[in-house]
Amino acid sequence: MIGIFASVAMHAQVTTASFSGRVADESGPLPGVAVIAVHTPSGTQYNAISDKNGNFRLNGVTPGGPYTITAEILGYRTAETVGLYAPVGENVLVNFDMEIEAIGLEAAVTYADAINSNMNVDRAGAGTAVSGRTMEALPTVSRSMNDIMRLTPQASVTSNGLAVGGGNYRSSYVTVDGAAFNNAFGIGSNLPAGGAPISLDALEQMSVNITPFDVSQSGFTGGAINAVTKSGSNEWTFSLYNYFTNDQLQGDRVGDIQLTNSQSLNNTTGVSIGGPIIKNKLFFFVNFEYSADNVPGSDMIASKGDGKVGENWKPGTNVARPTATFLDEVRSYLMDTYGYDPGRYQGYSLSTPDWKLMARIDWNINNDHRFNIRFSHTDNKYSSDPSSSVNPIVPNPYNRNVYGRTSDYAMYFESSRYFQEQNFTSLAAELNSRFLDGMVNNMFRITWSHQNEPRSFVGDNFPTVDILYPADNGERAVLTSFGPDPFTYGNLRDVQTVVVTDEVSIVKGINNIKAGLQFEWNDTKNGFMQGGLGYYVYDSWESFVAAGKPVAFAITHSNRDDLQQVYPSFQYMQASAYVQDELNFNDRFKLTVGLRFEMPFYPSIEGNTNKEFLMLANTHPESSIYGLSTSDMPKARLNVSPRVGFNWDILGDRSLVLRGGTGIFTGRLPFVWIVSAAGNSNCLQAQYVDATGTGANTPNFHTNVSDILEDIYKGEFKSQDLAAPANPTILDKNLIMPTTWKTSLALDGRIPGGIEASLEGIYSHELTSVNVNLLGMQKTEEGITLPGEPMARNYWELENFTNSMGSLVNPYYITNSPVNGYYYSITAQLQKDFDFGLSLMAAYTHSGSKTVSDAIGDQITSAYNTMTYNVNGSNTPELGYATYVSPHRFIANISYRIKEGDKGTTTFGLFYEGYNHMYVGNYSYTRYSYTMNNVTGDYGANNLIYIPTSEELAGMPFVSDANRDAYEEFIASDRYLSRHRGEYSERGGAIAPWQSRFNFKFTQDIHFKVAGKTNTFQIGFDINNIANLLNPRWGLTDWMSGDQILTYENGKYEFEAPSWGKVSSTFNTWQMLISLRYFF
Repeated sequence: MIGIFASVAMHAQVTTASFSGRVADESGPLPGVAVIAVHTPSGTQYNAISDKNGNFRLNGVTPGGPYTITAEILGYRTAETVGLYAPVGENVLVNFDMEIEAIGLEAAVTYADAINSNMNVDRAGAGTAVSGRTMEALPTVSRSMNDIMRLTPQASVTSNGLAVGGGNYRSSYVTVDGAAFNNAFGIGSNLPAGGAPISLDALEQMSVNITPFDVSQSGFTGGAINAVTKSGSNEWTFSLYNYFTNDQLQGDRVGDIQLTNSQSLNNTTGVSIGGPIIKNKLFFFVNFEYSADNVPGSDMIASKGDGKVGENWKPGTNVARPTATFLDEVRSYLMDTYGYDPGRYQGYSLSTPDWKLMARIDWNINNDHRFNIRFSHTDNKYSSDPSSSVNPIVPNPYNRNVYGRTSDYAMYFESSRYFQEQNFTSLAAELNSRFLDGMVNNMFRITWSHQNEPRSFVGDNFPTVDILYPADNGERAVLTSFGPDPFTYGNLRDVQTVVVTDEVSIVKGINNIKAGLQFEWNDTKNGFMQGGLGYYVYDSWESFVAAGKPVAFAITHSNRDDLQQVYPSFQYMQASAYVQDELNFNDRFKLTVGLRFEMPFYPSIEGNTNKEFLMLANTHPESSIYGLSTSDMPKARLNVSPRVGFNWDILGDRSLVLRGGTGIFTGRLPFVWIVSAAGNSNCLQAQYVDATGTGANTPNFHTNVSDILEDIYKGEFKSQDLAAPANPTILDKNLIMPTTWKTSLALDGRIPGGIEASLEGIYSHELTSVNVNLLGMQKTEEGITLPGEPMARNYWELENFTNSMGSLVNPYYITNSPVNGYYYSITAQLQKDFDFGLSLMAAYTHSGSKTVSDAIGDQITSAYNTMTYNVNGSNTPELGYATYVSPHRFIANISYRIKEGDKGTTTFGLFYEGYNHMYVGNYSYTRYSYTMNNVTGDYGANNLIYIPTSEELAGMPFVSDANRDAYEEFIASDRYLSRHRGEYSERGGAIAPWQSRFNFKFTQDIHFKVAGKTNTFQIGFDINNIANLLNPRWGLTDWMSGDQILTYENGKYEFEAPSWGKVSSTFNTWQMLISLRYFF
């Protein structure tokens, strides 16, 4: 089957395929031949007539198959090719050699085994296509699209999802049936709905494309990822399945370390059904699955005793400080006094249901018009401990890192946990029409995607309350906490995307011309109200019962007269037009030339103008903020993307093919960065904060917001002009979205043994990249020179702008970087499908990339100071190695299908992945850095160290000679540092250790007949990291405690060696998924 392990260019936003070829007899090209392709499962028929050169093309065909294609003309024997498969977005070459008709001869039948090959797809660019059969055989415990994407040689696995083709996990554009399925908001993984926006059982094919030189593709600088859903056919299909895993089906040892697996259960049940509503005319397919997860609440237990603090409490254990007697008293009081149940405090679990629905209708209106519509929805959520943060109360009323509500000094109630909901809905409708015997084809598609991710909690609305009780050393410490997590009420991440596309293709002679218009509309909302229901801190339980004033208080509320929550929002629109000509000069060489135009439109947000910030900016002409406004938006700017690609059949028999191309691609920013321009402007929301409990307007305890606000404002609240925000987000008016120029060149060949080999190189150069700066500071002329370093580093001093509340004002500024990065990769790949059921694929990729920033921050603050390690500070853009691109990656995929007559089928699947990978702290990287504390004064990330020679080190001041000697020993023993003495270290300069993982799959099919139709019962299991099951020391990921190894303070250096080990969590161990399935 074509595309099982194909390395081909499949196109995101494309939902169809095509066939083309040449019809000839012994004397040359044969015009006027009727070419008919029939999609066997549905009976859908496509027609074309060969032109004067014998060429034909069938555009807009349904992906998949099998297809039967016949060529007929009076006086010639009918030629027929059976069993063809068409990968989505690809053109499959099918040639016919016609024979003069002889009486009594049947049609000449060719079986498509040889044609179903990568060599017969006239692609130009690089990528990977995965058929449904391959997806079924690939091991996957998470059942996420990310597991399928791992088959892409030019990908790297990160903790937030796949990084493809030199882009980070956010740089790819994901579609299903042409509808956007990427995490447009930008918080969390690369996919919405927790990485599983649709069931794998609903997908027919999937592809990852890195260099599609088709100009209908855009919206990415990394990869274009596309999937198409299953559809009904003339045959009735049914599937009932169950997937099961729990804590007993997961490893609990990392080497000699014994882990404690928390009790967990995941049980997923699903059903799929498809078939004809009207045979050959109207079809349906539906998939539904439901998963019930039971996750434990807090693993802490209350201590024993009659007082507030337990007799058996001991820090560092799972026994918390408050007693069960006291916590029961608290719950009873709240229920009796306020009618509020805070929930349980121990010994409970929470259900986090997850359900997915996909329904599709396909309608063959007639032979020239086909329509399909697909709806999908995913609804899931996960439970989380409350945040330990006490913002916006500054200074903090207690040390939240040691004595917070999630520490062992405290015990919170169930109401303080929150659910992060992850809902995703999509609708796609498409009409494909053919005119003039297929010479003209038109595709009209409209899609809608809705990423809706609010937070929710158990129980009713109630203020957040921390009850304090002194620790043994007298410091304030939380004893118990109840009411919702302070950051949950009003918390929302919401993105709606509508895309309308109309595309026409015209086949005329050697030209296959395609032109299209596309309009995209995005509406992003972000809700974030710190302490939106009121946040009270009481120094004792007795003070709370007295309903008096707290020792600290905060509330965030709408800055509208009616106090209705206003969500910071952002609308982004883009109009696109493209034209492309695919020139088939002959049956051996194809050249594709195209041009794409994109015009983005940004909204006017004049109501987002903070007047005090505007005044500050306009009264300091020499400052870094002069002329800026919180309502600034980028100007509309036309982006032009020319692209060219080619495919050359060198020998004329598709046994040796040279392909490649070059072109410009434009990506996107995470919308969470952009919407922060509205969210951080201090226009839409107001706050009242009293960090000491001494404020004249600090309210007594009330259970509802209206009473709290009436107490604060002594009557009706009126909208007001608020102080300039401390850290507003400002967008550069000349901002250009990330743009890259990609080039690829590949040689594909069929070598002895029928093995298909490919050698492919890719190079990308950033034309524009995006960087975040922190303004309100200026670079000094002299900089800062550290002892032993050969040059001065940049040093930044605050301009000391303050708002009316006395807070410093330092805006985050999203702008284009003055320096741009690059990416390259070289991939060698071998693959072969044997006729006895064995399929093999292996690929090795060497990659390198340098960027200004890894751009991994979920918030604009972390985008500035996370992984922006530089010599001269985060405000001085410098290129460093991309820590999401693995320098070396080797993958292999093996599947073996054993058919045991009519009784059963056994399938084995094994996927190997070896690449550079480790964790530094809580983040995963393919490369890591060596840093020191920030010495450049820009409030950014750590600075990269200077690696001194032995002579330089001897003259550097350290806290002790022993500490200096330890540093010398560490440098000498480190592979990276020892080779770069006398240089500044590079971001990501050190390469992560090699990690090997084997994932295994086994299924056993038992066939039996019911009413003459074959039915199958299947049992199977998937095992991630099976080597760890065999030996707890195998398949483990390395871990380093942190990358800061040096501190410079008070004129002296201090070295602290990082700790190394293995990740000691169940993430690092084996896990099994058991499956049962009945289908026909």
